[in-house]
Amino acid sequence: MKFACLIIVSSTLLFAQSETKHFAVERKNTMSIFAGMGVHMVSAPDVVEYINSVSTFAQRVDDFGVAVDFFGGVEFPINDEWGVKLEHSYLFKSYTVEGNLGGTYEIFYANQSPSIIIQKVIAGKGYFVKFGAGGGYHFGTMTQKVSTFGTTTEYTSNGVGLSAEVVGQTAFGENVFGYIGGSLGWEFMSDLKESNGKTLTAPNSSKTVSLNYFHAGIRFGMNYYF
Repeated sequence: MKFACLIIVSSTLLFAQSETKHFAVERKNTMSIFAGMGVHMVSAPDVVEYINSVSTFAQRVDDFGVAVDFFGGVEFPINDEWGVKLEHSYLFKSYTVEGNLGGTYEIFYANQSPSIIIQKVIAGKGYFVKFGAGGGYHFGTMTQKVSTFGTTTEYTSNGVGLSAEVVGQTAFGENVFGYIGGSLGWEFMSDLKESNGKTLTAPNSSKTVSLNYFHAGIRFGMNYYF
């Protein structure tokens, strides 16, 4: 994992500092909007343990899986070296496994993550490098469909999420910048509950299931500076 994080940071810095022949001019860090998508390795131990408790041995899932997120927001400068980013991201992942009592389980979870991130800004000719850290109060859901019983159950969870990132932005035009970033995050979420307050537990157990998870990944997108 440390090696993967080093690769993400290194590639981000190289991307940000790559030579641009027509836009290699250092510009001020002004307000910008951004959007993009990311691919993450996610570890949600409670959810994985729950899935493995209801699936056949041959269908057991790994501790880490691949999830996708879509994100967007606004960046505001504080001064030439510091800024604030307001971001909203939507991360999701799904599983389909054979149940140990027959039929299939389709499990889909997602997290809505509004966050405030403080950024350290390094400006160069035709690029920005931004180191950030922050968090917010996040809102998760999980849907479980069981074919054996023909049931669909919705669960919700919420809690605090923290993240750290490094982002490189390279000029594609006077105002348009490409965006590549590496990020790490931790979600400290509550137990998954139905609308009636019933908490999700593993079969034949009193252990509750939360939506806590860790994620590390890489993101791509665009910035537009005003």
